[in-house]
Amino acid sequence: MIFSTDFLLSLIIVAIIVGISAELMEVQETRMNERFRETYTRDKGATAADVLINTPGDPVNWEKLPVSTCRYPGLAVPGKRGVISYEKIMKLRSKPELLERAFRGLHVRIVLSPLNDRISPIIIGDELKGNEIHVFRRTVNCNFLSDYVIRREECLCPSGHGENWTCMNFRVNDSLDYYLISEGCSGSFILDTDCNRSHEEIKIRSGSLKLNLTGQSVVWIHLHGCGRGVIIAGLPRSGMDCPLKPDYFEVQPCSLQILISPC
Repeated sequence: MIFSTDFLLSLIIVAIIVGISAELMEVQETRMNERFRETYTRDKGATAADVLINTPGDPVNWEKLPVSTCRYPGLAVPGKRGVISYEKIMKLRSKPELLERAFRGLHVRIVLSPLNDRISPIIIGDELKGNEIHVFRRTVNCNFLSDYVIRREECLCPSGHGENWTCMNFRVNDSLDYYLISEGCSGSFILDTDCNRSHEEIKIRSGSLKLNLTGQSVVWIHLHGCGRGVIIAGLPRSGMDCPLKPDYFEVQPCSLQILISPC
């Protein structure tokens, strides 16, 4: 009887130990699975983030095409290392479903924060919820509207303007709207064409002024007093969702933050 009682007690102790061990193993396995899932999600997100930032996407001009033609989006400007495209960013903001093609099986939110606080941050995607959120931060340069600036080249002014004048010419493109953009400039400008010379000086005011340019003629703009503080830009007539301020017409350093979580 004593033997039987000891034997039963031993069985109970062994059963308790086995039960505890099994529970501990299950907890450990659960932790390992969670850790594996977190690592997998983080690595998958990091790879997708690098592809998004460092490639232009497929096709490279996907931002100008219907959504159905985009195999996967990318932000890089071809031929410009470390520069991302404002147009591609804005396309993603208007069509956030494209992010699913770059971050399959993940929820994504992107925040582009220019270091220049005069430029507003751009946010793509909804706010993420849950405990498993991974954040990737990259420093990039964004071109914003810098590609639409009409560059000034050395040229001989036909009106003979000299010191304190900045004179430039360009051929009008009917698909563009042209703007004179300034901030705090007190100078003036003259606008004429190769066929119609003008001597009327127009005072430059802070802000943007749309220039009434049509046809395919060559236009001359003569800036008097503050030529270097004025930007001439030709923007697509389809419209650009961006304030016409001088800061937007320069390449700007930005912090790009990509947040991901599993679906």
